[in-house]
Amino acid sequence: MADYNMVAVVKVMPTDPDVNLDELEAKLKEALPEKFGLAKVEREPIAFGLVALKFYVLAKDEEGYDLDQILEAFRQVENVESAEVETVSRI
Repeated sequence: MADYNMVAVVKVMPTDPDVNLDELEAKLKEALPEKFGLAKVEREPIAFGLVALKFYVLAKDEEGYDLDQILEAFRQVENVESAEVETVSRI
């Protein structure tokens, strides 16, 4: 495993409450560029049955690790309304 020194929390909102979150999570994991790692995925209830997926993505603080790559990949996945970086921390 690479020597990651950053973790970014990426919040992904599905298009509607009826989206199968297990399937969406699997598709998003496949879409994550290979050079990034994944620490965990959490589910955050929002409102009216809508649940966001929070991906804890591992990265390096160096050239070539642009978090926009993750956002672009996630936004291309079917049933994704939005994908935004919530926080970035050093580890």
